[in-house]
Order: sequence, then structure tokens, then C-alpha cells
Amino acid sequence: MQLHSLKPKFILIIVSLSLFVGLATLATFYLSSNSIIKGFALRFATKEALLEKNKIMSLIDREVVLARKMADDPTLKRWAVHEEQPELKREAFEELESYRRLYRDKSFFIALAGSRHYYVYNKEQGHDRVELTTLSSGNPMDKWFFEALRNQDGYALNLDYDSTLKQSKVWINVIMKGRQGEKTGICGGGITITDFLNEIVFSHEKGLSTMLVDQSGIIQAHEDRAIVEHNASARSNDKKITVFSLMDLPDEREHLKQAISDLKSSKNEVAAFPVLVGGKVFLAAVSHLQGIGWFNVVLVDVSQVFSMRVFLPIIAIMLLSFLLIITTLALLMNRMVLVPLTRLTVASREVAGGRYDIAVPVTGRDELGELSGSFNRMAAMILDHTANLEMKVRERTDQLSSANRMLEESQNRIMESIKYARIIQSSILPDDELCRSCLGDNFVIYRPKELVGGDFYYLRRFPGHFLLAVIDCTGHGVPGAFMTMTVNAVLNHVVDMVCNDDPARILAELNRVLRRNLNFRDVDAGLDIALCMVDRDSRRLVFAGAGLSLYLASAADVREIRGDNQRVGYKGSRLDYTYRNHEPAINAGECCYLTSDGLLDLPGGDKGYGFGAERFRTLLAGTAGDTMQSRGEMIAQVLSDYQGDFPSRDDMTLIAFRL
Repeated sequence: MQLHSLKPKFILIIVSLSLFVGLATLATFYLSSNSIIKGFALRFATKEALLEKNKIMSLIDREVVLARKMADDPTLKRWAVHEEQPELKREAFEELESYRRLYRDKSFFIALAGSRHYYVYNKEQGHDRVELTTLSSGNPMDKWFFEALRNQDGYALNLDYDSTLKQSKVWINVIMKGRQGEKTGICGGGITITDFLNEIVFSHEKGLSTMLVDQSGIIQAHEDRAIVEHNASARSNDKKITVFSLMDLPDEREHLKQAISDLKSSKNEVAAFPVLVGGKVFLAAVSHLQGIGWFNVVLVDVSQVFSMRVFLPIIAIMLLSFLLIITTLALLMNRMVLVPLTRLTVASREVAGGRYDIAVPVTGRDELGELSGSFNRMAAMILDHTANLEMKVRERTDQLSSANRMLEESQNRIMESIKYARIIQSSILPDDELCRSCLGDNFVIYRPKELVGGDFYYLRRFPGHFLLAVIDCTGHGVPGAFMTMTVNAVLNHVVDMVCNDDPARILAELNRVLRRNLNFRDVDAGLDIALCMVDRDSRRLVFAGAGLSLYLASAADVREIRGDNQRVGYKGSRLDYTYRNHEPAINAGECCYLTSDGLLDLPGGDKGYGFGAERFRTLLAGTAGDTMQSRGEMIAQVLSDYQGDFPSRDDMTLIAFRL
């Protein structure tokens, strides 16, 4: 690599500046931020845990002392043993009223072991009186009373839902004892969930979250009121939400369990460690609330607690460093790269605009100098080739334009011819008035694959009866349309000259005439047909078919009258073949359907399979109770929905009527 080349100059300058600024910035950032964040975050979390602990204990201690004094009151202890004596009850209620005024929420409760009577002052519901209920060991809502008598000896805090007060509280339960130390009842007060959460849990500082848990990790207080109310209402500990269930990683759950065990044994005053909760990293600080057996868990979101202003000096240094780099690089690139490239850019625009007699100055021997020389040589070559090339392009463009105009004119003539052919083909189809007068209640679905097609339907009226047919000629599009015109003329000749009341004979004669008059050499053409002779007055229907069937549908059944397998007009069709007439009995309400195989082959569904005969029979049965007009609309919609975006394979014709 030559020393005067542009590449080594840029590499040397960029690497030197990047290393110098990058190393200085990283060293400054690491030294000033790492120790600050770790130390301050740990001290902050520990301080908050101790602060919350003192706040909680100051709130609860007073209530606990008052409840214990209430449990040791001589008047209440005598009344607990002799509840039925009126004088003792009056004195006891006077004492209870004095305690009530001292409690934080101006209420109390007392439950007696002998009678199982539960007295509670219900001010929260607006009653402002002492209410009495009887506790039952079979009632899950009273489970707290019997478990406390069995397992509790002093006092305990309990988050529970009181069915009498119809509210959740943090209850202070204190055991009452008689002279011999026997348990005579439980008394105490409570702190409503709202007050407890407002003073203890809801932190006014952004990024802090406080919760209280018991020794098993069951949440007693949380900023999410739904969790607290759920745990207060749940009768079984297995159904209560624990702090461990909120943590994402199993190792951190075990760490928290170990921290609770250590704090309970007074090994530490506060335990702090990082945890992952809801996909987010927090610094957790845990402290033990001695005397009540609960634990205070404080979650600190370091990203919200610590302001970015701490790192403003570091950010300022980084900005200044990068500004210095950018400024230096900009000056160097402008002088060494941008000015020569600007000249090349302007010259390139001139060449793109059609000016090829242009050259740029070559100012050096580096890559940009070589590029400038190459550009000048390229411009000279383009100038030399342009004169000849423009002439050739102009000639070729004129030829293509002329060919496109001829092609467009030819396509327009073809489309006009096809549209006119459609008008001609439509003239052989029976009009609506003839259909109504002969068929009565009917509908027709006629969908050629292209503008014209090889399907058509035929209707001729004679004295006392009429002929109806659905005909599927070989091919579709323009070839199929020619076949329909030929077949329509031959069929009219047959019914006019031979007979008009014998479908089987008509098919045999139609086959004979087409075989003798269609002289195809390279193709084999013919038709499938379903032909009916109908006498409406006598409700008589005679059917003959070649490749197509007659369907009779009612609410109870769908019958298919199959035509002969011998098709009409093909080279393999026998001239001596005798077609069969079918004269089915027409039941009241039955509808007659004639269809070409284009409907049965209609592609659709998930994989483009044909609609099929079974699906068609099911469709006819499902429309048996409707009018013919509504049947036609429904069947057309079902076919469109089934087809979806698949293109049609063939022409499709369906005609239906009811005798």
C-alpha cells in the first residue's frame, strides 16, 4: 500500500482519534458511575426498608398495645366467663366503648370461647352499633377463630374478610385468658385495608414499591388492591398469592426464602439483593417486623429513583469528545474527500442530463485522482457511442410503437367481434316472459366461462306442453359458441320436423343429424344434454338425458334421474343407439333442476377441488322450503362463496322450476 494513498491516511487518523477518545471516555464513565450507582442504590434500598419498617411499627404498635390492654381488662375477663349476667354485660359494654374511641378506626371486636358469640362494632356500614353473631366451626368464614384458639397464645396480625362487617381488615387478634390461664376468648381491633394501604404501601416517591408478607411469603399488603382483597377472602393458604409467585427466577425465590429465614433468626437487620419481577430488574430490601412476625419487602426501581443529572458531567465529556471527533473528521473529509467528490458529482449530473463533452480536474495520485481520470475516459467513450446509439434507439422505438399500435387495433377488433358474438348467442336463449309463462316459478343461473360459451338452455312451447333442455357443447369461448348456434338450429329442425313430445326420440334424431353433418377431421365434438317434456296441466314430466341428469328436490329427499351414458354427436356415438325416456312421479312441492357439469366441476374451497355431486345434492336439500327466487339467490351466493378467488374451469348453467 503506497503512502500517498488516501486509504492509509484515513485509517491512521480515524483509529488514533477513536482509540484516544474512546479509552478516555470509557475510563471516565466507569470510574465515576459504577461505584456511585452500586453504593448509592444499596444504601438507598436499605434506608427505605428501615424507614418503612419504622413507619409500619409505629402504626401497628399502638393498636397492639391497646388490644393487649383490652384483653387484660378485669371487667371484660369477668364478663367473658359470666356472659349471661346483665350487670357484668353493662359494665363490659361501657369498657368496650371506651376502648372503641381509642382505636384508630373507632371499632372493636370480641369473640367468647364459651358461647361462641362474636360482638363487633359495625360503624363502617353506617349502623353505628354493636352487632352479634354466633361463630360456627363448620363455616369457613369463622375458621380464624377456632384456629387462633388452638394455635395462638399471645397476639397475632391477620389479614381477613369479616362477613359481618362485609369488609377486609388487618386484624389484631389477642387471646383473652381466665384466672387459671384458660383461653376465654379473642378480642382486638383492626385497620381497614384502605387506611393501611394509604399509610404503609402507597409510596409517594417514584420508583418505590412496598409490600408486607408473612413468614410463608403470603402477601398481606400490596399496592395492587386486588391481590390484598383476594388474599383476605381466600380461606386456604394454598389459594393465596405469595411474593414468590411474583418473582420470575427460581434462584431468586430461594434467595428471598433464605433472607426471610436469616432475618427471622436476627442474623441481619436488612437483606438487599437484585430480583427480576415482571421482566424488570429491581433492587429488593427485606426487613423483619419483630413482634408481629411479618416482613417488609421494598422494591427499588433504580432507573426511576436515580436521576440522570448524576451523570451530566460524564455525558458532557462524552458529547465534547464526540464533537471533537466529528469536527476533526468533517474538516479532513471536506478537504481530502468531499471537494473532489463534489466535482465528480456535478460532472455525473451533467452526463446524466445528456452532456458528454465534460472533464473534471485530476488533483492527485490517490484513489480519487484515479477515479477522476477514469470518469474522464468514460465520458469520452460515451460521447463517441452516443451519436450512433441514439439513431439506432430512435429507429427501434419507432418500430416497437408501430407494432404496439397494430397489436392494440387487432385486439380491439377481436374484442368487438366477441362482444357481437355474445349478442348473437344471447338471441337463441329464451326470454324471461317465455320462461315465466312455461315454467312458472323458476330461476336460471347462466355463467359462461368467457364472454361467450358452449352452454345454453333451450325452451320451446307447443300446444299442451313444452320442451326444456340444458345443453353443454364441446369447448367454451368462441368455439363453444359456434357449437351452440349449430346445435340450436339442428334441435329446432328436429322438434319441428320429427317430433316434439318424445325426448328419447328427439335425442336419437339429434345424434343422427349431428353425426352426418359435423365433419370434424382433427377434433371430436358433440354435446351433453338433459331434455324434459312437461305437461303442466296433467303434471306429467318425461325426461331423457345424454351425460346429464335431472334432479328432483323436496324437503325430505333429493332424487337424481340419470341420463344415458351415450353422448350426442361425437364420433363414438352410435347411430342405432336408443335413448330411454324416464317419467318420474312428481310429488307436491318438488322442484326440478337441470344443470351442466360446469357447476359440479366448479373449483373452490381450500384446495380448489370441484363442487361435486354430493355437495350439490346437499345444497338442493337445504333450500327445499324457500321460494324459487330466494333459492336461486341463495344457491348463487353459496357457489360464489365456495369458488372464492379460483378461476372457473368451464361454462356453468343451472335452470330450476316447480310444477
